[in-house]
Amino acid sequence: MSDLTKEYFDKQLGKLATKEDLKDEVANLAGMVSRRFDEVEKKLDVRAEVDQLKVQMKKVWDALNIASK
Repeated sequence: MSDLTKEYFDKQLGKLATKEDLKDEVANLAGMVSRRFDEVEKKLDVRAEVDQLKVQMKKVWDALNIASK
């Protein structure tokens, strides 16, 4: 079995992320999440408009006595 040395531990510790690495990564992830929420919000806005248009079309069809499909 090999002896564990200070050099071995120093080498292994050098592979770990620093606080700055983690800070940058958190900022990147926060940006990605924020952009995704913006996309979802836009889709929800469009969905609300479509629902409103469906209601309005139903009223038009009812007023004109047209059977909806």
